[in-house]
Amino acid sequence: MKIAQVQVFEYDAAWVYGEFRMSRGRSAPSHRSLVVRVVTDEGLDGWAETCPNGRTYLPSFLEGERAALVVLAEAVVGLDPRNLARLTAAMDEVLLGSHAAKGALDVACWDILGQAVGLPVCELLGGRLQETFPLFVAVPVDTLQSMPGYVARELAAGVRVFQVKAGDDPTADVARVRAVLDAAGPDSTVIVDANGGWNLQAALQAVRALDGLPVRIEQPCRTMTDCAEVRRRMSLPMILDECVVGIEDLMLAKFTAGASGINLKTSRVGGLTKARAMRDAAQGLGMTFTVDDTWGGALTTAQNAHLAASSRPDSLTASTFFSEWVQPCVASGLPSSQGGRGSAPDAPGLGIMVDLDLLTAPVLDL
Repeated sequence: MKIAQVQVFEYDAAWVYGEFRMSRGRSAPSHRSLVVRVVTDEGLDGWAETCPNGRTYLPSFLEGERAALVVLAEAVVGLDPRNLARLTAAMDEVLLGSHAAKGALDVACWDILGQAVGLPVCELLGGRLQETFPLFVAVPVDTLQSMPGYVARELAAGVRVFQVKAGDDPTADVARVRAVLDAAGPDSTVIVDANGGWNLQAALQAVRALDGLPVRIEQPCRTMTDCAEVRRRMSLPMILDECVVGIEDLMLAKFTAGASGINLKTSRVGGLTKARAMRDAAQGLGMTFTVDDTWGGALTTAQNAHLAASSRPDSLTASTFFSEWVQPCVASGLPSSQGGRGSAPDAPGLGIMVDLDLLTAPVLDL
């Protein structure tokens, strides 16, 4: 079997509640998502998507990943999509970065591999260890009145893990966190995610005010060095996200920065092949993790679901179902969440069917 063609489509993944806000003014009602289709010479197609969260969240941005897909497609056409190690090596040989574009091609080939052997991707990632797994929702930066209301709505749906966006003024952030804690109640897990928005001084001010509260701190500063300094001066557990891209970063996160967990985003690390390696390493190191991504819809949800379902329950904090956060839902076959928990499809590959009518005409046909 060989890769015969790579096509790229687009659509706008719009947040269903209006405008999603993070620290430092990073906000948008939607993000443009790139949908990748890998076509084989034996009639199997694999699908995936990558959706950068604007231009200032990670080095990744839409125009850059679209351009990278042209270079990467030239490198992978003619390869066997089932040989994921060779595929990864071929992509790394032609581009140093562009992890999100590489990730989309990698996930699409996992979809093909699953279809070829008649198994869901989660079975190939180590086996289905969880029939259902907990989901978390991100609580965007908003007013003290709006954020608790958002939590209350999700609590009613069974969600018990909340990622509260912070990273602006420490005093305002602490007030928002306290309001969310009151709304979430003692049985919920609350993660305070600054997305690297605090500088070291602001981070120290925030964590001192939060000390003693039942929260975890995620990516307080942009660099691992500053995050490590914050961890040395606080008693709260710390999760790292944006600064953990490879296995070496994971080791530094635990043994240098003192992090107890990571937020694992497939598009940030370069695909399911690399995400699986990092997931397994984190489990071996006794770290916890959330399975997440930068943004996206149904295809991102399917990718997350298979990685989460094949993770150990004692290591996985929660995952995300973007398909229930954004519109339109460009694929069918995804199980709906039930009581704040998700599950992975049972059909081979990613187990979903893409609705081409909801996508643009191909913007790249390679």
